[in-house]
Amino acid sequence: MAVTTKILANILIVEDELVTANALSDVLTDLGYQVLEIVDSSNDAIAAIHRQIPDLILMDIKLRGLDNGITAVHEIHKISPIPVIYLTAFSDPETLEKVTATSPYGYLTKPLRYAEVDMAIMLSLQKHQTEKILQEALEKEKELHLLKSRLLAMASHEFSTPMSVIRLLIWKLQNFEEQLTKETRAKNLASIQSAIKDINWLLEEIRLISCSESGKFPFNPEPLDAIAYCHQLIDSFQTSDSPRKCRIQFNSHGKCQKLKIDKKLLWHIVMNLLSNAIKYSYEGGTVDIDITCNKEELTLQVCDHGIGIPNEYLNNLFLPFLRAENVGNAKGLGMGLYIAKQAIEAHNGKIAVESEVNMGTKFTVILPSANE
Repeated sequence: MAVTTKILANILIVEDELVTANALSDVLTDLGYQVLEIVDSSNDAIAAIHRQIPDLILMDIKLRGLDNGITAVHEIHKISPIPVIYLTAFSDPETLEKVTATSPYGYLTKPLRYAEVDMAIMLSLQKHQTEKILQEALEKEKELHLLKSRLLAMASHEFSTPMSVIRLLIWKLQNFEEQLTKETRAKNLASIQSAIKDINWLLEEIRLISCSESGKFPFNPEPLDAIAYCHQLIDSFQTSDSPRKCRIQFNSHGKCQKLKIDKKLLWHIVMNLLSNAIKYSYEGGTVDIDITCNKEELTLQVCDHGIGIPNEYLNNLFLPFLRAENVGNAKGLGMGLYIAKQAIEAHNGKIAVESEVNMGTKFTVILPSANE
């Protein structure tokens, strides 16, 4: 039975002395490295990079042709930040100054001592991996900072509307109580309650976004009659103050009593998909909700017949803050589908979308039971 040896790293050798290059290649192979190619010029080195990106380059400074190894590294780093160790017989101050400008990971003088080459490669790879991790962490931190800044700006904008409604209606109730009819007071109080509901929804979505970005997304599955629960959520949309007077058609199949699903996350999934379907439906349209259950999974379909989603937005539909150009003045943070997808992935579930402009959109969600 053949034993496979793990390759430590893929290395490109750029050296115009063929004997030196072949000897170095043999040693590196014995040490567990894979030599991708041996080339002897700047142009050949760049061509090799285009064929396959190595983990590290051993670069001779003096090369065949007009360009030297330092020039080659400048060009290679425009393609990819590959770590480079220089191999040279030159150690004069002028050469060292030019070498330093390319930020090399090592500088070895000839004749080469292979133990030093091996050590330089290992240290360079370790340093490069550390720098890569730090760079990824820095980029993640920048993305998180941008996300928080945009979220704060958009949340402030979204909060302003219900807060203005509450302030105005309270002022009317305080200053014109005697002139208001009982029905008007009741209507004003209902509008205040609706505005408070909107604020609570925004706060809950912001909390979930914060949990998601910190890697602490909540997931607490429990036995749930998902059909009855979804029916209850859907009924909450069948009110006279619905933002769009849509008729919601609900159908269910199977039984869900034995499924273990996170109730709060299911709330976010249903509410976001359903609110979007209503928001982007045409006045007087219909939204179809279809739920199918068995002992292993829940399948939820939400289908509207509204404005649809342009093709160019479909691939990035679940990114935060994405809102298609055809949504008009419909309010929202642009975070609903992002949150829904996070909630679905917490269940190890899947979501798919089909859409056509001016014809409507259908979302299909599959949530496996936490027992499985």
